[in-house]
Amino acid sequence: MPTSRRAPPESTHPAAATCLVLPALLSLFCIDASQAQDLGKLRFSGDFRLRYEYTSEANGSPQTGKEVVRLRAGIAYPLNDWATVRARAATGSPDDPNSTDITLGQFVNDLAVSLDVASVELTRPHWALYGGKFANPFLTTELVWDGDVNPGGVAGRVMLGRTEAVTGSLTALYFVIDQQPNDLSSDMGGGQLAVSARAGSQWKLTAAGAYYDYRIRNLTAADAGDIRTNRLAPSGMAYRSDFDLLDAIVALDYSGFGERFPVRVVGDYVRNLAVDDGPDTAWWIDVFAGRLQGPGQVRGRYGYALVEIDAVLAAFAHDNTTIGSNSETHTLAMDVIPTKGFLLNATLYHFRPHEVAVGTDREFQTRLRLNATVAF
Repeated sequence: MPTSRRAPPESTHPAAATCLVLPALLSLFCIDASQAQDLGKLRFSGDFRLRYEYTSEANGSPQTGKEVVRLRAGIAYPLNDWATVRARAATGSPDDPNSTDITLGQFVNDLAVSLDVASVELTRPHWALYGGKFANPFLTTELVWDGDVNPGGVAGRVMLGRTEAVTGSLTALYFVIDQQPNDLSSDMGGGQLAVSARAGSQWKLTAAGAYYDYRIRNLTAADAGDIRTNRLAPSGMAYRSDFDLLDAIVALDYSGFGERFPVRVVGDYVRNLAVDDGPDTAWWIDVFAGRLQGPGQVRGRYGYALVEIDAVLAAFAHDNTTIGSNSETHTLAMDVIPTKGFLLNATLYHFRPHEVAVGTDREFQTRLRLNATVAF
């Protein structure tokens, strides 16, 4: 939520903040808010999250406690029944693709806001095309793709044969990672085949297989947050390994315990086919119980992940802990919706390095996040 030393107290209300963001978003579509004749077609959405985060001391990292905020406000403008333009403004550093969070406390400095979505989407019953900077089109977990990473480039999806019990899709993405002169640009081409099938009224199985071929030609535009724990070549200007990832996801849903307490199990297995002499595997499993679709509903989660050092490209993977890869992580979370549009969450991460050099530490570290989120 943007703050200012000069702003009146009422400007700190989420609704007031979104009113400041909306005119800038409208200008992206060449729409004058004072003169537009068809603003009724605009669809507006957003959320504001307040977080307290505590991280224990371990493995050379100090103990910290901080307050973090996030504000996102977006609009969608349907040009017709199959073409839509989208834009979203979000807090967070524009140089950090996997976080929209801002830590409070830097002498009450104003909060940075940038566009994390600006796209055109063409959707038909059997296919879809996306261009610009858009929401990730793949079925994902945070093992490979952090939820805040919105790729830029072009993507397309084709729906495969549909029956009452089985549906399928094929999705492709060309991701422009770093545009540089002299054939030094970095990019990624990837595709995913996904199938969903029902077995009776209580079971649903979803499976997806993906291949991501990254070409990271240089790291001149990267910073420590992009490299994180991946290994570097001796020059320090390139990764030691290439990243050609095979990613398999399986999700199983069961509704036999009643409408309020469905169970969902999600597994994700990744292997990097281009690792340079080192560990190449990562896997992740989550178990969810409960539903989050209305007031009074509760959901619990337990997760475990093991990520070897160059198994994933840490620049775009989750940033839930202080370790990007080479990690073991236990996750315990509880969500509750006390009233419409309001979500409370508590998440505990218990994590440590998977492998360390001789003579260094391998202690468990704990991170607790308490979140309150308002959707509008």
